[in-house]
Amino acid sequence: MDSSQHYFRVSTVLPMAIELGSSEEGLPEPVLVVGQRMAKHARRQVALLSDNRDRPVREAISSVLDIVETLERQVELLHRRMVLDFRKLKLEPTRVRIGGDGVEFVHHEALTVGDSIRLHILIPLRGGRNLLSVDGIVTSVDDDNSTSVTFTSDEPETLDLLVGFTFEHQRRERRREAEATSIS
Repeated sequence: MDSSQHYFRVSTVLPMAIELGSSEEGLPEPVLVVGQRMAKHARRQVALLSDNRDRPVREAISSVLDIVETLERQVELLHRRMVLDFRKLKLEPTRVRIGGDGVEFVHHEALTVGDSIRLHILIPLRGGRNLLSVDGIVTSVDDDNSTSVTFTSDEPETLDLLVGFTFEHQRRERRREAEATSIS
């Protein structure tokens, strides 16, 4: 990710697991998601239907593809959880300050500036949950083990999910604040 960009960050508690690379071997291979999502390909094909009389068919197919896409995300989530179990990593609620460029958190084990790590973060977004695996580099560690990590992953889908989560979280917080002030 481009370190010259600064993204908005939100404070929250998210389930997170930290995977450290060894000094000799580095980080293990990333979680492999076998195959490609078929719903995206099917949506491109449906977009080719342009005739107005095809509109009800397009809408019906689009509804079915929404379901297929949800199932694909759930299969991917289960696959990633199985990999975490295999690697003996546990998602634990962690107070974070997170955005598209990185994350800050307090870690019970001391990390070192320059460490390469992989964070597995379960984020609620768009009515579902996404288990992201994001590589990063530790950029600072305070005396109280407050750790800053800059993401190095350059997957656009991961960035979109992180930015989408921060905006959705901010929107929910602002709505709560507005409701609290209107009640008072």
